[in-house]
Amino acid sequence: MSENLYWKLATSPTTEVQVAEDVVALRAPLVRVARNEDGGWAFFGPGDTDGPTRATTLGGVVDAWPHVAGLSDLRTGTTAVWHWSQHGWAVGGGCTCGQCGEPQAADIDRQAWPDDVPPNRPVLVEKSVLSGQSPLTDLRGENGNTIVLGPGEQQRQADEMVAIAIVDVVRRWPHTLHALRALQDGRGMEWNAEALNWQEYELVPA
Repeated sequence: MSENLYWKLATSPTTEVQVAEDVVALRAPLVRVARNEDGGWAFFGPGDTDGPTRATTLGGVVDAWPHVAGLSDLRTGTTAVWHWSQHGWAVGGGCTCGQCGEPQAADIDRQAWPDDVPPNRPVLVEKSVLSGQSPLTDLRGENGNTIVLGPGEQQRQADEMVAIAIVDVVRRWPHTLHALRALQDGRGMEWNAEALNWQEYELVPA
């Protein structure tokens, strides 16, 4: 786990939390976060919340799914849902007009997916990032490839990388959608954990 130097949440990173097994196993994106009346945190995919869960720490969740760090205002007894089209969290119960309806936790669909990005286009992902051992810190466009990396300046060996579809990268890390779409060859995007945004930089030729 990283040192959480820019911790945004009021709850300690060492707090034990529950994560749905489907989310841990990457079968579903993390799109729903619930806090009970005692302040406990639980994380789910788009399905029901009655399935099996796994215990981990809140810091470990933020390392693996950085979009969770944007929930600094989530109060006890409330639920937040990831809105794909708005690229951010919606907190349940926020509507007072009676016309909006509650936001629904869902997987990404064609309406939210950009038409100019083929969903099955392969992306190279560092295996330690995919497994959650390292946090995702960089997106790079190199020689026509899109590369997803954790911390470290050195070049990765081929056996350290795995190719997966770009739609599955976005399902695993919802906050990457716009950055992956904007990424250009010869450029990189670095996740700024303090500002909770992506910052573009130019790649230096080896």
